[in-house]
Amino acid sequence: MHKRTSALMMSICLGLGTALLGCSGNGMLPVEGTVTLDGQPLDGAAISFVPAEGGRPSTGQTDDQGHFTLASYTAGDGVPPGEYKVTVVKLDTRRQAEAAPVEEGTEADQQVMGNIEQAVKFLTPMKYSSPATTDLKVEVKANMEPVQIDLKSGR
Repeated sequence: MHKRTSALMMSICLGLGTALLGCSGNGMLPVEGTVTLDGQPLDGAAISFVPAEGGRPSTGQTDDQGHFTLASYTAGDGVPPGEYKVTVVKLDTRRQAEAAPVEEGTEADQQVMGNIEQAVKFLTPMKYSSPATTDLKVEVKANMEPVQIDLKSGR
């Protein structure tokens, strides 16, 4: 009887496991939401959900309404369930050059071109740019509501 009970329990466990996996499909869950900065939709920001335990981040980008949809491997594939640290980054990049006029094609011209630097300005608070400094956290689970992320610039 003991062997028969063990076999029955094993069958039930395998059946339940298969049913649960079948319900979750590929184990990925859809995640979408909105990001605002100082109450306004944040357009063109990169958003990442970084697994709290380490691993591959899921990413997306906000549209002109601040809306995003996350993907892990291919567009629209979703996110594995679990705990995530959230990063949000929007940058303003500008080229700056020395103001002194120089004759084109000269050594001075080449030096000026070599001195052009890429100036980067964070349009979102820097603390949200890294998993090490962000305080934004989200638990991804089945049937979750859209994520709302409200950033304050601190101005």
